[in-house]
Amino acid sequence: MSMSLASTLGLLLCLAPALVHAVEIVRPLWARWVVNWVLPFFGPSIPRPAIALTHDDQIAMLDAALDAAPRDKAPAGADYIFLLLFEQRQGALAFIAVATGVIYGLTLPLTDRHALHLVFGVMAALFALVNANHAGLPLLGHHPRITRNGRHVGIVFAAFWAVVAVLNFVGFTAAAV
Repeated sequence: MSMSLASTLGLLLCLAPALVHAVEIVRPLWARWVVNWVLPFFGPSIPRPAIALTHDDQIAMLDAALDAAPRDKAPAGADYIFLLLFEQRQGALAFIAVATGVIYGLTLPLTDRHALHLVFGVMAALFALVNANHAGLPLLGHHPRITRNGRHVGIVFAAFWAVVAVLNFVGFTAAAV
């Protein structure tokens, strides 16, 4: 594989999160589409409309979480739910920013891509560590509610992001020369 191809692939693969999550800036609850139609494949199983979450289901789940907060801590509980959805939107915004950098980077000659490869390589390496953690390796933090599908996602995407990190490292070393 040529250095130029490694660089281009390293950048292009960083588009994946924006392709999946960008719509969540408009409606953070649209993450249910990933839950309903993507995660079942990691089961492995087939998505089924009968068990798919609806918008009303999500609102009921959020309301149940709010109701579960101790009465004297209800405002903090409400702020916590707000923050979860706020962070969902901010994550989508960050993925759009990454996609913008990827598209811009593809217009640059290889020698000018080093800063992008550094940032995206670090991002990919950290994503690989988080996904490896979800897969069961105690590398980076603790997620208290990992599901079977989430564990399988961690296994697949730890490998995916490790490859993306390597491609960006190759692109970085080629661009920095």
